[in-house]
Amino acid sequence: MAAGNTTDTRTHVMGDMLMITGTFTDGGIDVSYAGQLSTVFAAGGHVTSVHSTLVQLNDGDDMAIGDTAMVVDTADVRLHFNVGETIYSSTGSRIGVITAIASATALTIGAGVLEAVADDAVLHKLGPYTGAITLTDGNLSVSVDETNEFVVFGNGNLGATSTAHTQDGRWWILGQR
Repeated sequence: MAAGNTTDTRTHVMGDMLMITGTFTDGGIDVSYAGQLSTVFAAGGHVTSVHSTLVQLNDGDDMAIGDTAMVVDTADVRLHFNVGETIYSSTGSRIGVITAIASATALTIGAGVLEAVADDAVLHKLGPYTGAITLTDGNLSVSVDETNEFVVFGNGNLGATSTAHTQDGRWWILGQR
C-alpha cells in the first residue's frame, strides 16, 4: 500500500525487547523492522483524524450549547451514525453523543450539544471511516510479513471510486532485538 509517512519513527528499549513507534498519514504505511527486530511479538495502531460524514446541520440557524434536537440534511443520518456514537466538528471538537435517531433527518443529543454548531456545518466522526451501514472498509488492519520483515498497517478503501486516503494515525511494533 502506498501511503504517506511522517518520519518520526522512534525506538524504545525494554530489556531484550524493542518497541518501535511512529505515525502514518494518508491511510496507512509499511514499516520495515529488518535489522532492528528478530521477531515481532505484537503490533497495533489507531486512527487519530476525523472524517466527514457529508451529513449537515439543517436547523435554519445555529444550535446553541445545550440544545438536544438536531435536524440534518444532505444525507440520511442513519447511514452514517448509530445511537451511542459521538459527533465531532471538522476541527476535532466533540459536539455530543447521539441518544436517539428518529428518522433520516432527525436525531437527539441527550445531554445537549457541547459547543455551538453553525447551520450547514458538516458532522464528523473520529477514527477509521465507518458508516452505520457500510459497503466500504475503513478499519485499520495490521499484518506482519515475516518473510520480507515488514509490518503492514492498512486502512481499507473509502469506497469503490476512492483513490486516496485521508486518515492519519499512530502505530507501534513490539519485538525481540
